[in-house]
Amino acid sequence: MEKLRVGVLGLGLGRQRALGYIQNENAKLCAVCDINEKKVKQFTDENLGTKGYTDFETMLKQEKLDIVNISTPDWMHLEHSTLALQYGCNVLLEKPMVTSLDDVKAIIKAVDASGMKLMVGQNYRRTPMAVHAKQLLTEGTLGDIFHVVSTTYQNKFNQFANSPWYASKDHPRAALLGTGIHSVDMIRWLIGEVEEVFAYSNHLAYPNFPDDDFITAIFKFNNGIIGRVDVAYASVLPRGTDDMSLKLYGTKGSLDNDKVFFNDTTPAQWERREMPSMKDSFWQEVDYFVECIINNQNPAVDVREASRNVSACLAGVESARTGKPVKPERF
Repeated sequence: MEKLRVGVLGLGLGRQRALGYIQNENAKLCAVCDINEKKVKQFTDENLGTKGYTDFETMLKQEKLDIVNISTPDWMHLEHSTLALQYGCNVLLEKPMVTSLDDVKAIIKAVDASGMKLMVGQNYRRTPMAVHAKQLLTEGTLGDIFHVVSTTYQNKFNQFANSPWYASKDHPRAALLGTGIHSVDMIRWLIGEVEEVFAYSNHLAYPNFPDDDFITAIFKFNNGIIGRVDVAYASVLPRGTDDMSLKLYGTKGSLDNDKVFFNDTTPAQWERREMPSMKDSFWQEVDYFVECIINNQNPAVDVREASRNVSACLAGVESARTGKPVKPERF
């Protein structure tokens, strides 16, 4: 079988993705593109045989790619994805897929018109914590779930200083959509579809961030389960503190990250579970997307599944703004 020809746009997170394609036996990393010429030269010097570009459309015209991996700032996703689709490329796109409901409708239209596949990277589904939680739910070990919590408490000062686009006043990045979408996707994947969202947010800890830097959102699912997602961009925590947590509460037991407790546990204390050893979650997604292309299968986080994530997050942002519960738009 001829290897799939791959190009990567954006050598921030895209660098990790590019290395993932290099290790995949069914893919050939043909080209990388970034507006930073030094990044391009460094990568191509380290990975001989990979061509470097600073103009995206030039790369698309010259390389005849099967897959384009897009790792650019959030507000550029619609433009870059649409262009790649128009050139007949399948697209692996970083989260969040897009930043508005209008862009959601536009990207769905672009994917449908192209006949190509688009997958959005939600790599936390492929972390040991998530895989373990999914297994417990599949087995029914925790009984009937009534509450799920996923929190992300981080300090983004250094990251946003090094990559100022994250805190751009021209393109404000809602915390629940930009970072919290990992948690929202996680609980949707584990629990079900969101029916309604109510949220509060504030802008007290990170004055230089152009939007609210903390939000707590309550999600009512269509099966009656209640979830909560917290996202903080200015947490004061010691080094090594896990920045994302997952908790499940059921009628037979509970999960707290890598610990479980059941109603018949003796002695009555948390049991720490050894998490499975897994390949880098970004590389897992690369392998999975390549497999989807080869087998002509629709990826799990396709354009419509990703749209539901964006819609649930934006419903939380709107609720925090208006002080009213919001039902996510359906896609």
